[in-house]
Amino acid sequence: AAIANARALAIAGITAATPDPDGGRIERDTAGEPTGVLVDNAINLLLPHVPAETPARVREAIERAQTHLLERGLTLVGDAGIDETTFSVYRAMVDEGALKIRVHAMVEAPGDGFEPALERGPWTDPGGKLAVRAVKLFADGALGSRGAALLAPYDDDPDNSGLLLRPAKEIEAICRRAARRGFQPCVHAIGDRANRIVLDIFERLLREHPSARLRPRLEHAQVLAPEDIARFGALGVIASVQPVHCSSDMPWAGGRLGAERLRGAYAWRSLLDGGAALAAGSDFPVESADPLPGLYAAVTRRDRDPRSRREWNPREKLTFEEALAAFTGGGAFAAFVEDHIGKLTPGCEADFVIVEGLVPEEPDTYLAAHAAATFVAGRLQAGAVR
Repeated sequence: AAIANARALAIAGITAATPDPDGGRIERDTAGEPTGVLVDNAINLLLPHVPAETPARVREAIERAQTHLLERGLTLVGDAGIDETTFSVYRAMVDEGALKIRVHAMVEAPGDGFEPALERGPWTDPGGKLAVRAVKLFADGALGSRGAALLAPYDDDPDNSGLLLRPAKEIEAICRRAARRGFQPCVHAIGDRANRIVLDIFERLLREHPSARLRPRLEHAQVLAPEDIARFGALGVIASVQPVHCSSDMPWAGGRLGAERLRGAYAWRSLLDGGAALAAGSDFPVESADPLPGLYAAVTRRDRDPRSRREWNPREKLTFEEALAAFTGGGAFAAFVEDHIGKLTPGCEADFVIVEGLVPEEPDTYLAAHAAATFVAGRLQAGAVR
């Protein structure tokens, strides 16, 4: 969802008479006037009026993010949805030796970089800092804004089952074009209906492309029908999850979904036991980039308020070792670099982090711990070693 002030609504021509676009919703007050909250594809009514980012501003943002991420112990990140300007900035930084963190970049699809990327084909920096071999698209919206596409209506909004941002046939056509050119399809799906639609699409694609080459990713895989959980492992679909969402969504997700449907939400243990490849991340900047709160959520399934420490569906907990593997080797596998990234063994790239204050057997220490030093390819890139 996005928030627009009155002036922005006027510039975009969004009035009480403006209809909701397909896959989007304009929130309105009791008189039918737009409130300024634009959900999912309704945001597209505003975007043409937002000034384009300049390469200089994109470079500044990447440099600031790079510093922020390295300080928190990140060595490999996914940039989920780049355009052509961002790609050109990344390449310039690679050429100058200014990119210090590894980036698995996904081209926004559709977007101004999609057609040029298909024409170029997958691109990888020989130095190992940047790979552009994936595309990112959205199937549905978010649970918080009730845009996630559900099989049945929301418990707290019985006339609403969420939004598909584009028809399933269009999602499949984009994924198919990307796969034919050797790109990994990464599809955002929050609701159980969206996840089922994308799993069906991936099942058809995987008949034509070996899973080892394609490695399709469902980004979030947040709410799943129980019968769809085992399909991840059976098909070879990566569950790209963000455990910290469990802690953040805990106060209100039950109201959206109800107790029965909540059992298939944030179902990491079930996914892992079903043979799924689990890759854990943060969804930064929606959440903190720091992986330690995510590690805490994966191991405890508690909220982070020390006054309550409420626990949620504990049967879906991961062990510390499983959660750590999802944040390290799982992420490397999802980016096709598991042969030399994501583990500390001879011949690998010596990407590692020194974390102070973390005791694996004491999850509460995860929230007070911090990355003291971050090394990428054996070079200290953030922090210090005492």
